[in-house]
Amino acid sequence: MKRRTLLHAVPLALSGCMKTPGSGSPNPFPARTYDDFNAWLNDARAATLPLLERGGARDPTRFVQLLALWAVAMPRFAVREWQEVRGANAKLESASLASGKPFSISAFRMAPGCIQPVHGHPGGGGLTLVHEGSLGIKHFDLVPGSTDYTTPGGAAEIAESTLAAVYSGRFTTFTPSVGNLHQLEAGSDGALGVDILVQWSGTGAFSYFKPAEPISTAQGVIGDRHLGVWVGMDIAKAYR
Repeated sequence: MKRRTLLHAVPLALSGCMKTPGSGSPNPFPARTYDDFNAWLNDARAATLPLLERGGARDPTRFVQLLALWAVAMPRFAVREWQEVRGANAKLESASLASGKPFSISAFRMAPGCIQPVHGHPGGGGLTLVHEGSLGIKHFDLVPGSTDYTTPGGAAEIAESTLAAVYSGRFTTFTPSVGNLHQLEAGSDGALGVDILVQWSGTGAFSYFKPAEPISTAQGVIGDRHLGVWVGMDIAKAYR
């Protein structure tokens, strides 16, 4: 399914946000085709910020649904300079496209077979959108009773919540409380995409999760659990 064809599916939870005649409120949905990234970014922020100010911080799921409508309307972007992430199992690069409120955008480029091990965005949420190539993305929830990411070496248990094969124009979402942990693995043609993130609380700090046994990105059973430890922000420490 291509990015444009997703726009017709308006989430029911957002139906009350549609512009009404004479309301004076901006239309929260993309109303045109974009070919300029900066124009898209300005409109997307103008449309989503009001929802955040009207209680979106208390309802992350609803806000991420609106964000998804804008994400699939995003045009191609240019990266001035890629930064290589040292220690990954294959070439992994990232670049900041936009910072600030109500969301930030980071681009990533992964070589075939590159794995971003299990990690999360504490206090954050958003979506991962693929522009080129393909990704296997598996999301997890932290099992109650586990230590959190701020305890290096602390034991934790995670449970599989979603498993997706994501191609150009497709995405997965997560919130602070649902599917916040995730593992990404590039397909045979690599992957180019973006993370669009909202930080509801916290500083954006995170930790990788090192499992006791390797976790397959391509297959699994929802609810399956995995034991491991937090190893901090050094990606090299998360591989078996």
